[in-house]
Amino acid sequence: MSDHQLEPPVQETDLLSNDSDIECSQSVCSDTHSDNTSASGVTEKSTLSESTIHALSGASEGENRQLSGSSPGSEKRATFSAALNRGMLLPWGAQKERAHSGQIIDTEIRPGEFVMRNLFADFTVLAEMKIECVMTETQEKPLSKTLQRGEDTQFDQLLGAFGSVAEHCLPSLLRALFSWYDRQMSEVSNPEQKKSDIKQKSIINIVAGNTTETPERSEADIQKEKRDLAVEFIFCLVLIEVLKQMFLHPGHEDLVQYIENLALKHFKYHEGIQNSPNSANIHMISDLYAEVIGVLAQSRFMSVRTRFMAELKELRSKESSPHTTQSIISLLMGMKFFRVKMVPIEEFEASFQFMQECAQYFLEVKDKDIKHALAGLFVEILVPVAAAVKNEVNVPCLKNFVEMLYSQTLDASTKSKHRLALFPLVTCLLCVSQKQFFLQNWHYFLAMCLSHLKNRDPKMCRVALESLYRLLWVYMIRIKCESNSATQSRLQSIVNSLFPKGSKGVVPRDTPLNIFVKIIQFIAQERLDFAMREIVFDLLSVARPFKLILTPERMSIGLRAFLVVADSLQQKEGDPPMPRSVGVLPSGNTLRGT
Repeated sequence: MSDHQLEPPVQETDLLSNDSDIECSQSVCSDTHSDNTSASGVTEKSTLSESTIHALSGASEGENRQLSGSSPGSEKRATFSAALNRGMLLPWGAQKERAHSGQIIDTEIRPGEFVMRNLFADFTVLAEMKIECVMTETQEKPLSKTLQRGEDTQFDQLLGAFGSVAEHCLPSLLRALFSWYDRQMSEVSNPEQKKSDIKQKSIINIVAGNTTETPERSEADIQKEKRDLAVEFIFCLVLIEVLKQMFLHPGHEDLVQYIENLALKHFKYHEGIQNSPNSANIHMISDLYAEVIGVLAQSRFMSVRTRFMAELKELRSKESSPHTTQSIISLLMGMKFFRVKMVPIEEFEASFQFMQECAQYFLEVKDKDIKHALAGLFVEILVPVAAAVKNEVNVPCLKNFVEMLYSQTLDASTKSKHRLALFPLVTCLLCVSQKQFFLQNWHYFLAMCLSHLKNRDPKMCRVALESLYRLLWVYMIRIKCESNSATQSRLQSIVNSLFPKGSKGVVPRDTPLNIFVKIIQFIAQERLDFAMREIVFDLLSVARPFKLILTPERMSIGLRAFLVVADSLQQKEGDPPMPRSVGVLPSGNTLRGT
């Protein structure tokens, strides 16, 4: 047989060496689970691969003597055959597993646990690769550009697999994850690290005004902080994925408490962070933990609520100061991804009982920044409710929440210092109110919105327009208008404000045209004749003797609105959804948000 024909067995032997690397990485998982992972997975892999090669080439001296006179191809074939005869390889070329002396094999391990351990082995390898990748990048590049969902398909698939496995063995997975996290974040016990710790403590004193020294941080300190932030980012990504299965695993309060403690630590306000080279990444990690709490609250709401209110009570008891104010705001922002569960009704009621507690604080607090932060939190939580609510508007806890806040919030929104922050909240309160309450109160706020469409502040113009088109959706789609004359009057005032007669443009200027298209679509849903005759035809200059297009912006809106309405009628689509911008969560997941 020629040398060329003996090449496949040699390739197979090479593959065997690679297989041992893979198997070694999987062993990290079981070690991780038992808290015995070695300090260096790379060292383990190279050692195992080397031993495998030795085993494959370890023919007896007699065999070597027999091969001494053979051709190189014969040597390769004989070496491979010897290894196969010794039981080292399975028929298809993979290495046969052997129990090492003293190693305890768990023969009763459940399938889910087995899969979890193998996935975790892959995770430890991939996570280390991603961390190393982060460390080679410039300081200016945000962690999200490398670690966020959607940046690495392989890692995204691994996270998805974790989510599936968590259905069966979430507690074990969380404990393994916590163990990995603790080891990654543990302090290195060497003199250089201790010096770094002392230096960091002195920096805190400097920021707090306890010393007159000039704060300095070495490049090594900054890089270590960056690595820790990368670990936090990856840790949160896994938590966000697996905690979605927490409802299948009642109990485990110790695991829940561990997560809450970590999150609350990141919600604490630290002065001087804005001066850190890693400040943007630090804020990103806080947002990630807020997303973690949002997912956890879906299955452990009472625990999250209790911890949050306890922390808020403690901060409120402290003497008023800028630091206390910022600490409260940081804590409030930790709840911005909390979402009300619409079903079962008991969970819905519990959510709005919590909202009422926060509303009481909103009414009592005098600090403008805290009041605005609470208003922003309410808007984040209420917009998804407004898009889905139907008969729930009659639930007493929601009704009481609206009535509790509406009057004072509306009055405060007339003041220039509160207007930007409170207009969206007044809008949301109307959108989740009962039909009678809405019809009694919306016309006054509608007039306020229309009056601010020409505000000098572009932000205020945009806020007023967004408030208008959300209110219009509720009026046209959910409530189905009023009497013909009342509806005609309301719609005419809106159209005249947005598309002034004799004007070539629209109000407000420099606004995405899609918003105007949606407004026309909402009106056409219940008043098609009015939408076409009074709005679309006017925008398209129908029946006007113009040979030149003098109003391209208005004509573009008219054409797009006509096509949207015509397509909706042809497809026999239902009611258009409430306008909600598509946001991206800190993790990279897509969110139908505010």
